[in-house]
Amino acid sequence: MSTGVPLTIEWARKAKLLGRQSGRSFMTAKQLGSSWFKLGIAFLLAMSPSAALAEGPKSAQEFAEQYMAAFNKKDSAALKKLRYGAATKSKMQDFIEEMTEAEMTSGTQYNKFEILPVEGKQTESSMGPDGAFYKPSLKPTNVVKLTAVTKDGTSSTSFPIGEKDGIFYAVMPEKDEAATPPYKFGWQRFSLPKSNWSVMLPNEPEPGAQALLQQCGKDAMLDPDVYGVVKNTADIKTCQHFFQCGAEGKRLDSDDNKETYRAACTTYEPETLSKWFNDPKKNLDDTVDVRTRSLSGKLIEQKYIDLAGSPGRQFQIRGEDGTVLMGRVYWIKDALYELTFESKLEKPDTEGANKFLDSLQVM
Repeated sequence: MSTGVPLTIEWARKAKLLGRQSGRSFMTAKQLGSSWFKLGIAFLLAMSPSAALAEGPKSAQEFAEQYMAAFNKKDSAALKKLRYGAATKSKMQDFIEEMTEAEMTSGTQYNKFEILPVEGKQTESSMGPDGAFYKPSLKPTNVVKLTAVTKDGTSSTSFPIGEKDGIFYAVMPEKDEAATPPYKFGWQRFSLPKSNWSVMLPNEPEPGAQALLQQCGKDAMLDPDVYGVVKNTADIKTCQHFFQCGAEGKRLDSDDNKETYRAACTTYEPETLSKWFNDPKKNLDDTVDVRTRSLSGKLIEQKYIDLAGSPGRQFQIRGEDGTVLMGRVYWIKDALYELTFESKLEKPDTEGANKFLDSLQVM
């Protein structure tokens, strides 16, 4: 499933973490393995339940036919009538709305559907990309799989449906406060499983250890990929492990959070390292350049630094929209370590930023 237009919400970045092919890069994040995140991506936002409608599909077959026809016509109003939404709006639903609009705009046309049985976990609460847990707005009875077959290949999406008063609806995610585990706020040192480096953060990395444990299980907490990983599997083979959080005392995706702390380590396959990344100075300069261009900003400060003799760069970028990004990047033992602090506040928390940027330890 691919989108033809850029997404404007913060979770657009996380959409890439669905384990889909994107150009030459393959990106995964095990914490985003939520069934709601995967199954709900084809829906538009449902503001309120549609059970009051007098007419509607009386079977799963009728539902699939009507939904596919409405989607192919880009009929958002008809799609809305086919959903049984949550009572309250959530960021998860905002994300689903944006993704579905993008998919319709890209011109996707489904030409086949299947009615499948419900798997056990699709009836349970599961984690969304914000670390919160979501439950079905209706008890799922079936899963509808829509497929688009073209000369260029095949794409598909699946989602649960349920029955209410004899009418079938698409099941939407509803926030389950009781199932959402606690999240740890406050400064703490953090290191990924099986890694040799750590930093200080104002909160634990998103989506939180307890949420990951509840969603993925104990074994997943021993996997260095669990918080986030980006793997390039083409000719240039790299692997970047990363984690991030919001300002002290705030969840990353909360409406009042305006700052992001992010740490990453990129490693390289031997052939890639010798052929493409054998010049530490160039690697550091290129990283700063990429950050500047990705923010559509201006580099307002850069200086040479080091960490225990390993070369680095300290830099500050100001975006066109006023966003400030402060960062440090180091080349240590053939790996790239990057720490960035991004703020949309008029007066960024420079004290917190420096505490974070000064904290990198590599064993």
